[in-house]
Amino acid sequence: MEEIGAMIGKGFGVWRSNLNLCIPFLLSIFVTMLILVPFLAAFFMTSMPMESMNVASLQNDAKMQELLDQMQGSLGSLAMDKILQIAVFFMVLVVLLSLVSAFFTAGAIGMAKQALENGKSDTSAMWSAGKKHFINMFLATLLMGLLTLVGLIFLLPALAQGTTSMQSDPQAMGLLAVGLLLFILYVLVLSVILVTMPYALVVQGLGPVQAVLESTNFFRYNKFDVVILWLVVAALSLGLQMMAGAFSTGEGAGGEPLSAITGIVNLLVLAPLSNLWWTRLYMNRKGMLKVDEVKDPW
Repeated sequence: MEEIGAMIGKGFGVWRSNLNLCIPFLLSIFVTMLILVPFLAAFFMTSMPMESMNVASLQNDAKMQELLDQMQGSLGSLAMDKILQIAVFFMVLVVLLSLVSAFFTAGAIGMAKQALENGKSDTSAMWSAGKKHFINMFLATLLMGLLTLVGLIFLLPALAQGTTSMQSDPQAMGLLAVGLLLFILYVLVLSVILVTMPYALVVQGLGPVQAVLESTNFFRYNKFDVVILWLVVAALSLGLQMMAGAFSTGEGAGGEPLSAITGIVNLLVLAPLSNLWWTRLYMNRKGMLKVDEVKDPW
């Protein structure tokens, strides 16, 4: 069984020899944009007053404010059936985007598994794992969302006081603050416990419920390794976000390009590398990838 430090180092070596592990993440962004842009364009074309929108008017502040007022007025006068249509529209959009994310998440884990077993990965593993597991991955994501919503129970004592009393009652505000703190803590703990859920689902071919239970069981016996790797990935992700924030708020024209670079680094490096680390940890601790059988390019 590998130590967590050796696993991180050797995982980095496998990633260097399999730079194509970033392909699922790039394709996920690309397909998401292909779906998102036409959907949003169709929404604004059918729901917003377009007759007054032209380039000349947008260059004038007064015309812009007039256009915004018209848009607000049209939104305020929407009939209930129009609101229902918009709700269905966005529900379909969310489901489509979730299916895309589920497909490429499963595909990325499939490629990482192949790289660890054979030393090399190719996109055939992505398509195979994506087609086989994307429905279960989608259902598991819904299940995790429901488990997250359970944490809203911590806000019930504050909500029971009513919104009017919360504005005037310090005790109600205190209950709300404590409830929010407990909810955030609950979400963090849940994310750590269930972080290996996608890997249990793809690597072992489990169903959504079984993957959640297996992830919980995996955490019970590997608390230290899971927490350490979670902190490493979170620290790297937070570091990139802080760099992007610093660049975007900095003065000069160089802020936006540098901020875009951090996003590219996340897609090309951090996302595939962290996915490889989690796949390696899960397979190694489950006895599916023994140390002397790991085909590292070191």
